[in-house]
Amino acid sequence: MITRESIRRALMKGISTDEIIKFLRMHAHPQMRENNPVLPSTLTDQIKLWEMERERCVFADGVLYNNFLSQKDFEMLRNYASDLGVAMCSNAANKVVVVSPEGHDQVRAFWKRQKKE
Repeated sequence: MITRESIRRALMKGISTDEIIKFLRMHAHPQMRENNPVLPSTLTDQIKLWEMERERCVFADGVLYNNFLSQKDFEMLRNYASDLGVAMCSNAANKVVVVSPEGHDQVRAFWKRQKKE
């Protein structure tokens, strides 16, 4: 059975979507081979979408800043990290900022200076 999980496992083992689709075409039931195209486009499109879904997430190391006491504190740190070019992402609703590991020391030093004031 072809499922998102089975395609994901194949992709993780280095099998490309083109190879999966080619295999399915080569091993299609004789009645399916009479169709043109052999595989329904919905199937091939879905397999490609699952590959794209897998590739859209990029994992990277980062340092999370959260538990801000105020929106003002959150915005100050977010803006500083953004100005340095080390802010990876932020969410104002949840008051969280993710900073690259390279920028962490600078942001942490800035935050400590701000907390003393």
